[in-house]
Amino acid sequence: MIDEHACVRAVASGAAARFGPERAAIFDAVRADRDGSTARLLLGLADTGPVDARLRAIELLRDLVLFGQTWPAVAERAWSWLTDAEPAVRVAAARLFVATAEVGTVAAWLPEAADPDVRVAGTIALLGRGREFDDSAMILTEDADPAVRVTAALVLLGDRDLPWAWRRALCAAILADLGDAVRRLRRDGGPMDVRVGSVWAWRLLGDAEECHRIVRSLSAAEERDGRWVGVDMAATAIRLWRTGPTELLPALAGVAEEADAAADDALRTESLRVLRLSRDMWRAAAGHWVGRSDGVERRLADELGSPGALLPLSDLAAVFAARRLPDGRAEADAWLAEQPVEPDSSERRVARTLMGLVAHGGLTERQARQAMCLFEREGPRKYEVAGVLWRHLGPTDAEFTARLVIEMSAVAGDQYVGELALRVLADMGGHAAGALPRLTALIDDHARLPAHVGDDEAEIAFDETRRAQLVGVRDRIATAIP
Repeated sequence: MIDEHACVRAVASGAAARFGPERAAIFDAVRADRDGSTARLLLGLADTGPVDARLRAIELLRDLVLFGQTWPAVAERAWSWLTDAEPAVRVAAARLFVATAEVGTVAAWLPEAADPDVRVAGTIALLGRGREFDDSAMILTEDADPAVRVTAALVLLGDRDLPWAWRRALCAAILADLGDAVRRLRRDGGPMDVRVGSVWAWRLLGDAEECHRIVRSLSAAEERDGRWVGVDMAATAIRLWRTGPTELLPALAGVAEEADAAADDALRTESLRVLRLSRDMWRAAAGHWVGRSDGVERRLADELGSPGALLPLSDLAAVFAARRLPDGRAEADAWLAEQPVEPDSSERRVARTLMGLVAHGGLTERQARQAMCLFEREGPRKYEVAGVLWRHLGPTDAEFTARLVIEMSAVAGDQYVGELALRVLADMGGHAAGALPRLTALIDDHARLPAHVGDDEAEIAFDETRRAQLVGVRDRIATAIP
């Protein structure tokens, strides 16, 4: 919780806008009581005072909105700020109002709002709401303001059931309005800030071919703003699809070359950053430029640098052999004998000790039962001891071997336990032949594996590393089949 004075200081200083203890305390207080004293205090801070502080309070309230839920008390106050004397407050209030008000209220008001900036901001806010606003968005595609039309079209593109011809028509309409719209949809972090290229790519999820086509078109645009949108869209496309590096390398390389020749340092730097997002693309771009003799290409190749090598999947036998038994085999046996067959709070140490014993004399029958108890539990420990049990039982237990193949291949692409599972499948060799269809499907999928490991570059690196591991394990299994 947070007291009134601390909350006021956090908003006034900007600390509430940054991840930290003050922001966390405000979120905890409002989530505990949506219309309690902290929420009322934020509404008061948004009412009066310096414009910067009012804007921070409004943005904080918008960040506190729960997806898909209205917030009547906040919507009512946001309505009163839509006619505020400060233009920035009106714009911020529009996004807050759309995020918190009832669907019918927003649908009746937004297309008729007189202030064009308010209509733009309100339409941007529709991107964060559901399909219940499709009718409103359709009306807004006929708005007099190109920024409203572009954003409304992006809203409609989020409908996965939209017919193919409609999606193409909406994309064509966005392209036609883009030049004028981008100048309104600023990328300065303000309430009218929307990264058109990134949003566009996400709204085309499932339609990689169309996304790639648009990026290529924008990358060749005469206007610099169009090329910026294309580079931004390419970054998201590369994050979403494995086909991005192949499809978009020529377009991005062309932007970098033109930007360098025109001394456009910002655009060149951004295009090179996007080229570095994918290790596959980075390597291909370096190869594209490294042999060129002209100065621009040599300079770009030097600036791009060389990607690091992918780390191979660790061999299961080597992992187990590297496990040391600090007090020796006898002491490890004695300690495990003191632990229950169904380990409780000591399960982590039990699992690691069992892993060490596999490479130092094997398991007793009681230790194998301990391993099986851990295997029956869901969680990372299951996949640590899977290899222990495989090494202990081998292919002699056909039923357990079949179960291993099913359960290990099912999580082969998982961010957290996939690598553990792949080690087991690789160690099983030809006995894991049943995993080949699943591994091949993961390898051939154009969409990247889901991951939550940080920024786009880290998530792409995860996918490319895991795909290389999948290929290695598939080939190892396939070559071991008699």
